[in-house]
Amino acid sequence: MLKEQEQQLFQRWKKEQGYTSFLSDGIFDESLWEQQSVKVTFVLKEANWENGNADLCQWLLEEHKGSYWKTWNNIARWTQALLAGGEYPRYVSKSDKTYWLSRVSFVNLKKVGGGCQADGKVLREFAVKDAPYLREQLSLYAPDIVICCGWWVVADILYQHVLSKDTLTPWEKTSHGFDYFYTRFEEKEAPVPVVSFYHPQRIASHTVFEEWYDRMREIGGELLPKKNFL
Repeated sequence: MLKEQEQQLFQRWKKEQGYTSFLSDGIFDESLWEQQSVKVTFVLKEANWENGNADLCQWLLEEHKGSYWKTWNNIARWTQALLAGGEYPRYVSKSDKTYWLSRVSFVNLKKVGGGCQADGKVLREFAVKDAPYLREQLSLYAPDIVICCGWWVVADILYQHVLSKDTLTPWEKTSHGFDYFYTRFEEKEAPVPVVSFYHPQRIASHTVFEEWYDRMREIGGELLPKKNFL
């Protein structure tokens, strides 16, 4: 049902905005998503895929090789940090990645693919133009936490242009200095934290990635409701 709603939204979005290419995203596995007691949505900038037309959820789980491996290995790690914790997983196998990605959703602000480096001005222009559709997509998921990947720019675009102004709280900081604010979705009673975090594609060592993993685990401890996540 939720995947059907997604597809209807994406078809309408592409047609009404006149896009000749469109990279859909969203929920990887509807049944597993529905089973989650705590739901996590990652928001990213855009896919590095000019003129692409594809279902990115399906494409990513098929384990295509390329620059995506680092991005999605780190997203899988961060999902584990939020939902299960434990020690930093240095090696992420295909089955590990599938296991963790199948439990989350993700949203690219720009559904039309770009190049290897996103242009902040263009990204903001697309987000402003597509704000009603992005807002509708996020409302479909009504997550318990939103992680913005790309430092301040992604979270700022959500705050300034996408989310309803009357649902937003002032910015705050976690104990380790990560900016966040709260928003609300009609389907949820509790306010939802929206956190500004690192971009997962950054070239770095496992020492850095492990630090990020620990920071994400601490964010979950601070901002997520205390539930049995899995």
